[in-house]
Amino acid sequence: MSELVENTITKRQYIFILISAVVGIGILFAPNSMCQKAEQSGWISMFIGCIYPLTITYCAYLSYENLGFIDFYTLNQRIYGKYITKIIFIFFMLTLTIYESSVLAGFYNVLSKEISFFLPTSMIVTVISLTILFTASFGLQSIGRLSEIVFYFSSILFLFPLFIIKKGDITNILPLISSFEKILSSIPASFYSYSGIEISFFILPYVVNKKNIKYAGFISSIVIAVMYTTLTFLTIYYLGFELTTKIYYPVLFIMETIEISIISDFKIVFIFLWSGIILKILACDYYVIAHTFSRLTHIPHKKSCLITWPFVMVFTIFMIPEHGRNVFLENTIPYIVYTILLYSIITAIISKLKVMKGV
Repeated sequence: MSELVENTITKRQYIFILISAVVGIGILFAPNSMCQKAEQSGWISMFIGCIYPLTITYCAYLSYENLGFIDFYTLNQRIYGKYITKIIFIFFMLTLTIYESSVLAGFYNVLSKEISFFLPTSMIVTVISLTILFTASFGLQSIGRLSEIVFYFSSILFLFPLFIIKKGDITNILPLISSFEKILSSIPASFYSYSGIEISFFILPYVVNKKNIKYAGFISSIVIAVMYTTLTFLTIYYLGFELTTKIYYPVLFIMETIEISIISDFKIVFIFLWSGIILKILACDYYVIAHTFSRLTHIPHKKSCLITWPFVMVFTIFMIPEHGRNVFLENTIPYIVYTILLYSIITAIISKLKVMKGV
């Protein structure tokens, strides 16, 4: 059994971990992807897209409530059997490896373009990597503490875009509804921004006080949706959807225009705080990677962290080219998301049927 089984987290840490596992590199380019089809209504599509994290967290809650909050591996064994459970765990391990590598590669690209003159990118990535390994190796409790601390520290980031309200143009968001067809067709593009919420299946059993725990998933999903929707709305309001679609990192572009008298280069401050957010999501994703590998191989968790990291780094190297990574994610993420969505719903239904049959 994994060393992490004895780890416990509070309900508040559960919420922060869910937020940490989702909000990451996507905050920089989410407005760009949402405006490609939905145009000025991209923020509406982004908010509707929160149906994905809401569904995942609620299905996770139902599955565990029906079967007694056993650990995720045992849950799958009771529902699908030994061999299918291994396939499911391999799927999640590969999925989180894709998430981890894409975020780390995107993080590397941003740093190499924006602050390589200040600090060597390789040095920053090395420090981040060692921090991730150190944090993940100490298990879920350390992930929970990190997520809570960094959330408070970096939440100030989401206040800075308010500086552009006076500089925006109301006509950029009018008409509010471009067309219902465009809004609906753009919703799947939001799913990548919400990916990572699947970690709820892995950590929910370890919450100490499970009273009203289903509301914790709802709260975290809504907080994430409000963050993404607000950033998307303000970006469109300030830049207009046409310019937003032409800038890959529109949020970063906006941060360059913010002028604060006591700060000479606000973009550097933003990237520093944003790096804390990236650290959270990387630590959360890597925890799941090491955890799934540990359960599949019965290798202790700390050793699993050391064994799997080189594979993550190799995959990250292949993800560094921006265009290649985007093409890869566009062709894989939709299938991953729909598969996890289908899995979550089926698992919740089967768990309920087992309760009804007394199995």
